Amino acid sequence: MPDPFQDVSAAGDEMIGQIIDALEDRADDPAMTEIIERYFADLDWPDGGTLLEIGCGTGPVARAAARYRPRTRVIGTDPAEELIADARSRGRDIPNLRFDVCDGAQQPVNAASVDKVILHTVLSHVTHPQAILAEAFRVLRSGGQVVVCDADFSRLSLALCPDDPMEACAIGFSRNFVTDPWLAGRLRPLLTEAGFETEIFRSETRLDLEGHGGPVWTKFATGRLVTDGIIGQPLADALVAECQRRIDAGTLYGFNPFVTVIARRP
Repeated sequence: MPDPFQDVSAAGDEMIGQIIDALEDRADDPAMTEIIERYFADLDWPDGGTLLEIGCGTGPVARAAARYRPRTRVIGTDPAEELIADARSRGRDIPNLRFDVCDGAQQPVNAASVDKVILHTVLSHVTHPQAILAEAFRVLRSGGQVVVCDADFSRLSLALCPDDPMEACAIGFSRNFVTDPWLAGRLRPLLTEAGFETEIFRSETRLDLEGHGGPVWTKFATGRLVTDGIIGQPLADALVAECQRRIDAGTLYGFNPFVTVIARRP
């Protein structure tokens, strides 16, 4: 089965609800907040201007950007109507923020009209990242910057030992809920091919010690295994319970490397 993040609207009501919860839970993760704040601080924000987030989901990064720079017009877009409806509800009191439904490769803005583009955990969930990067290049003004922040899902781990059954949940999440787990390693050449000049390329570490990632990875992975008839619901429930036990005992260790790239359109 394909990565449901490719087409959220086709995932069904139950999965859509889980995706919304997962996106907002990640937004509350202090480790994720620090990653976002670091790349905000690295951007040369103009006085005013426009920032576009492509693939905004429920809008936590767009909301943060609009609050970070109240004079900047922030637009968040996503192809999933359900996610945009949720984003509009959560961002309704932020005057410099709007959300639109559109395909990632067809943004509702003119060429060379945007100062910043953010692609936050988007490209690892699409089959053709080149098309998204080409669209980011099209909409950016000369000198504008793009931020690509994505997880290196190929190295996602929940293991505490070699035979830890929780590692199967990390592997299962990467295999079934990520289109390209190896995307992070290819970001620099992809940006170069799209015409960008890379200014910052750094690794980030998102450690989950308190339950801001592990429960999502475990629930999603075990749910898929049950749906595929590989395991029964009792084992899935036991793995979810083990994740919670580790949270309560202070032994959860979720390792989720990220990469942040900031590049400029010449």
